[in-house]
Amino acid sequence: MERPTSKITLAESVYERIRRDIITNQLKPGEKINIRELSARYEASETPIRLALNRLASENIIEHFPRQGMRVKSLNINLCEETFDLRLMLESYYLSNVIMTLNTNEAMRLALRRNVEDNLEIVHRLTPDSPLDDYLVNYEYDIGFHHLLIKCSGNKLLMDLYQFLNPFLYINYVYNKQSKERLLTGIQEHQEIMEHLLNGNEEGARQALTTHLANSKRVIISILKIDNIL
Repeated sequence: MERPTSKITLAESVYERIRRDIITNQLKPGEKINIRELSARYEASETPIRLALNRLASENIIEHFPRQGMRVKSLNINLCEETFDLRLMLESYYLSNVIMTLNTNEAMRLALRRNVEDNLEIVHRLTPDSPLDDYLVNYEYDIGFHHLLIKCSGNKLLMDLYQFLNPFLYINYVYNKQSKERLLTGIQEHQEIMEHLLNGNEEGARQALTTHLANSKRVIISILKIDNIL
């Protein structure tokens, strides 16, 4: 297998750093992207910066406006509501397929259980002084849980569509703004969804998923409203 070129490796590094800065609000929602400034900030030429930005744009994290440049994608209440409503429709439609996959695929069952168990352990360790990476890993597990459900649907087109919705977008709105109790509650909601799926209870899983996404939507809308006031 060919080794990646230094340019691709550098672009990957820049991508991770920009993504991290978006999560932590170093680059704020709606902020215009200045490639020269990013080049100086990350000590990289404009080529890997552009490659990283193009990847972020393909993931719906950066928006590209013709003749206006790029901006960090913003989130408003209407978009939040519509996205969560669409997520509920997509995630709940194939629950019977998800149950069938989990019933026949031990690796996926183990992956789902490990996701919940590992995330719970991470959140239990969180303190106000915890390093940034602990928070980021928690959010990656949160997104990973839903990606596993979509993967179990067996529908490749659905996976692509879900990637475009990109739940990652919400991380920079909830980062460090949720209580530890809410984080734990979210994982407990994941656990309830999982147990219903593993037990073949489609209706129970649907109800638990509906409650979980409604709670997540409510938290983010509350944060958006407070941010707008401030």
